[in-house]
Amino acid sequence: MTKLDLENRSVFYNIWQLAWPAALAAILGNLASIVDRVFIGGLGLESINAVSFAGTIIWMSFAVTELVTAGTIAVVSRHWGAKNFELAEADGHRALKFGVIIALVLIALEVVMAPWIISLFAPTAAEYPLAVAYLRIFAPGFGFIVVAITIHSIFTGSGDTKTGMWAFAGFNLLNIFLDWLLIFGNWGFPKMGVQGAALASTISSIFGTIMIIIAYRRKWSNVSLKGFFKNKLRWLDIKRHLRIGLPAFGHGITRPLTGIVMFRVASSLKTTMPDGTEMNFVVGAFAIGASVLAFGQFLGSGLMAAPAPLVGQFLGRSEPLRAKETAHKVTLVGFGVQALMTTTFILFGRELAMIFLHDNGSTELTARVLDMAHRYLIFIGLGSMVSVMSWTYGGAFRGAGDTKPPMWGALLANWLIKIPTALICAYVFHLNDLSVWLAVFLSQIFEGVYVALQFRRNKWMEAKI
Repeated sequence: MTKLDLENRSVFYNIWQLAWPAALAAILGNLASIVDRVFIGGLGLESINAVSFAGTIIWMSFAVTELVTAGTIAVVSRHWGAKNFELAEADGHRALKFGVIIALVLIALEVVMAPWIISLFAPTAAEYPLAVAYLRIFAPGFGFIVVAITIHSIFTGSGDTKTGMWAFAGFNLLNIFLDWLLIFGNWGFPKMGVQGAALASTISSIFGTIMIIIAYRRKWSNVSLKGFFKNKLRWLDIKRHLRIGLPAFGHGITRPLTGIVMFRVASSLKTTMPDGTEMNFVVGAFAIGASVLAFGQFLGSGLMAAPAPLVGQFLGRSEPLRAKETAHKVTLVGFGVQALMTTTFILFGRELAMIFLHDNGSTELTARVLDMAHRYLIFIGLGSMVSVMSWTYGGAFRGAGDTKPPMWGALLANWLIKIPTALICAYVFHLNDLSVWLAVFLSQIFEGVYVALQFRRNKWMEAKI
């Protein structure tokens, strides 16, 4: 478990204590995703695109978990900073019950509505059944992930990002092994392709959730499940979670929602081959670029995990200036790490993209997709130099329980900037793949600047939970 020392240690020390476990968990989690995409890359462009469509819906489902996790971190960290440990545990128990309700609803919706949802992406005839099957098989596993994420948010609020890291590491490593068995049919297992990837994720998610529940039950973290059944979930608790969580949900849901539109725009830019076959080259480049970005997503995870509990605990101790100092120093670290990532994407983006697209028999076609993916990585890397502020200051807002500014930043950047830019560039100026990349870049710039300016207003220091 993590024990923060707010009295005797520097802000950078406490940032490090929170950030490295979250970053390592993200690295291990993304490693599973990366290996998954590498394996699927050997199944062809249709499989890559199908998993990307389903992945956007799963990404959207992650945003729904903000309804419980955002409030959990804010409430638990405030109580912990004020040394009200029993109250922190009680509110954690109630949050977990709310998380279970959300998990059950998400499972039902994804299973029942999968065909209709996937049709929104305008997939080809070959992509559609693969995407529907992947989403339906993965849905139960995602329900377990919601429970695990909720428990991890309770741990994080208490200042512990390590315990959840080990649980997530375990099920991600298992996921890699099961991918190898079920996608390709090794060791006598059935060769299931895309469906095997989904089943591997579900089995490993169940295993990881069991592990994190055991950690909670045995108090391997700062908190425990003792008294879980006596702390009943009240309507007052749900309202508090929704008051904090709805803006965080609005922030989280915006990208996957606009992602559907962006994938639809990309899908409309199909290329018709000489034999009449339609190919989604832009969608493939979009999906491959997103897979490469998984290499650097540890940045967002670590930088968002660090300020939230620290800001909450400093506010609980009535030390708002130290809370502000924390956010600024995390941002400084973020700029340095993102500069390294951007340089890597510019210099080696094409080579990284090659990991996720095996030669499909046409060197020319493969080269076209790889060139598009490299352009995407350059745009997103440069934009991230500014949007890193939306992650760091957004984490600080989250810890304070003031989740509206990041929500407005995401809504305006995505709906006012990204979507109109993509539509104009694609259908008026006919810029093909650059339509999507330029739109993402401009939205990143806007969101980072907006969230940073809102943070400077200091209203978050007075947020009530």
